[in-house]
Amino acid sequence: MSRTPRGIDRVELALANAFFANDTRSSFGVLPTPWGIRVYGAERVRRGLDRLEALWAERHAADDDGVWHALRARMCGESDAPLPAVRPLPLASRVGRMVDLLAATGFAFGRSAPGSIPEGAVYLNVGQILLAVPWLFHWLKRRRDVAAVFMLHDVIPLETPQYVSLASARHHATMVATAARHADGLIVTTEHARATVTTALSRHGTTELPTLVRGLPTAPVFCGDALPAADLDGIRYFVICGTIEPRKNHLLLHAVWMRLLQRLGDAAPHLVIVGSPGWRSGDILDRLAGCVATCRHVHPVSGLSSPALKRLLAGARGLLMPSHNEGFGLPILEARQLGVPVVASSIPAHREVVDASAVLLAPDDVAGWEAAILALSQGERPSVAAAAVAPKDTSDYAADVYAFLEACAHRRAVSIGRSGRSLPAHGHDTMDPSESAPGHVSAIQNP
Repeated sequence: MSRTPRGIDRVELALANAFFANDTRSSFGVLPTPWGIRVYGAERVRRGLDRLEALWAERHAADDDGVWHALRARMCGESDAPLPAVRPLPLASRVGRMVDLLAATGFAFGRSAPGSIPEGAVYLNVGQILLAVPWLFHWLKRRRDVAAVFMLHDVIPLETPQYVSLASARHHATMVATAARHADGLIVTTEHARATVTTALSRHGTTELPTLVRGLPTAPVFCGDALPAADLDGIRYFVICGTIEPRKNHLLLHAVWMRLLQRLGDAAPHLVIVGSPGWRSGDILDRLAGCVATCRHVHPVSGLSSPALKRLLAGARGLLMPSHNEGFGLPILEARQLGVPVVASSIPAHREVVDASAVLLAPDDVAGWEAAILALSQGERPSVAAAAVAPKDTSDYAADVYAFLEACAHRRAVSIGRSGRSLPAHGHDTMDPSESAPGHVSAIQNP
């Protein structure tokens, strides 16, 4: 339903690709439909994943990306034409893409989830969003042998509701309540996320669940060397990547660029804002578009393919992440994988992700951000040693997840065997993914 994937979308896609890579594991896709929660076989899911990658242009070369060419032309001064507007796909395009995906998978009614999922399965939901619709999970009550494992990315709408819509805060509260009601295990990205999610769950009477804390991996597209675009070699620019919304603090960077232009004039570096529109993005984009002083140096862009984003990052003077709050900070890892310096806000999630080379600043320190950007924009293009602080290979991440799922399945089986009925897996013990029992199947759901 979007032109290109978000960072978390790429991780979810990589995880699904790992689980549906071959037939050595009995994996099934679970999908809510107007006729109930249905199960689909691995072959059909595989066809859908392949088509999704094509729709998102994940396998295309950067040079095949029209948005990338338009951005380069504008930064090089070869074109004054405005970049494609940052806005959601029109309804007709969304419908067309869904029809395209359906043509690849073929239509099928599927099988009933409660009636056809094998005994002792693990139900894995990494998409989080559908947890806001509790009735989609009522089938788990009929299948007490199934261990339910959820990934909760964060509880930002509950921590800082001023940065989200009222609807988002309500939906997130429902997500947490659904997880508290059904989860046998949780997957989170940082210790900070674990602490905040645990606190939110405790308000529903759920004590600490077995939890896997694993940093997200960089998607395969960002691994390996990348050559910066030759025509951008003499242009100094910085990149901020993420949904365009108040939480990401784009307006701090706008204030910084106002100061840079007053100081340096046309010699000021460029800022490329990569992201899809989010809540109140119109306010941010209108401010940027209406500022004559910065419009030639600040470039909001949406729909950039992942290969093109990699090429853009590779030539940047630095990645900027001034967010007020984050659950993880995946663009930081993507930049570090390419040896690009990072300037980020000093918030708990970022402090767990960055290494010693990163510059951490308060998200309201305009002068500090200006100084850091000035330092990186001078002289030759800076670089840092490329080193990821999360698994480089998504297969390693998937293996950790799979081991945790087996551990959760084993714990569920022991609970049933001990009492003759399934008990809630809400104990205080710590679960090690190595405590796994082989032979369990998994079901993966993404929205």
